Amino acid sequence: MKKFIITLLLGILAAVGTSAQSIYDNPYNRVYIGVRAGLDISCPGNIKNGAFSVDLFNPGAGFDIGAVINVPLWKNLYFEPGLMLNYSTMGYDISVTNDDAELADASMSNRQLGFRVPFRAGYRFDFEPVSVSVFTGPELKIGIYGRDHLSVPGLGSESDGCYNTINRVNLLWQFGAGVSRGHWVFELSGGVGMLDMYKGPASMHQGNVSLTVGYNF
Repeated sequence: MKKFIITLLLGILAAVGTSAQSIYDNPYNRVYIGVRAGLDISCPGNIKNGAFSVDLFNPGAGFDIGAVINVPLWKNLYFEPGLMLNYSTMGYDISVTNDDAELADASMSNRQLGFRVPFRAGYRFDFEPVSVSVFTGPELKIGIYGRDHLSVPGLGSESDGCYNTINRVNLLWQFGAGVSRGHWVFELSGGVGMLDMYKGPASMHQGNVSLTVGYNF
């Protein structure tokens, strides 16, 4: 009886050890490619010049679509670069007067099409039947085409290139977490803008928040 109990305890300890090892070190790790699509919310900061600060920009919604490649490094530690087609927007908080010097309703927005290139490292925890991952890393954002659109009821609308006042290249530090089950993955991430995006003596930093769904092959 004593021998049976000892054998049973050793078996339980071995099973727990194997389970713990698979959480942090999945023996089936492999290189894979995934596709991603999601909602991208631009989060511009205030325009600042010394002690002077102006809240000119408002958040705006856009989207991302692209692909990533996941490369295992050590145990469940991985490196995941990607390439995303990105469409982003942000609003302007402005007022316009008409010919009678009266305030008129105005709508002005910034719209950009370009690419996001994330270089993130993460760690995955494998709990059956789901996996949880946390990740961080730099992300390069490059604007290819951008316009400012102004529309005033009764006065018409117009658009103009935006890269005379806004820089087309941004570098963000991304952080986030994801949950996957089977081939599907859901992620929530945020990026902190590290470059000055406003041309001129003032400065402005722009971050983002993303909600992403993907499929891993």
